[in-house]
Amino acid sequence: MTMALQWELIVAPSPSCKRILMNRIMKSMPVDQKELLNRVKWGAVLLLQGMVAQTIAAVDIATDIASVEAFEVMGNCPQHMPAVAIVGSVSEVERALEALKSGGKLL
Repeated sequence: MTMALQWELIVAPSPSCKRILMNRIMKSMPVDQKELLNRVKWGAVLLLQGMVAQTIAAVDIATDIASVEAFEVMGNCPQHMPAVAIVGSVSEVERALEALKSGGKLL
């Protein structure tokens, strides 16, 4: 059974938005990978949330089709649905979004 993921596109995230996301991402990131978070271009962020299998499949599609990085966004409780942030330039994040839409992963 395939369920569409929930998604939000944020173009030019504000410093506050970026700070909140970075804090949530760093909770799950190994120390040796944290520099990647600072190096990636934050032109746009595509937030995806849903079932684990669909979320991971969407990350695979997005990172294969576009020059973007994907990061796990940690929630507040153990029952949270997994969320990921697809981060990159506006054009590359939009390219990833269109690939996910055309592949039926997003509504």
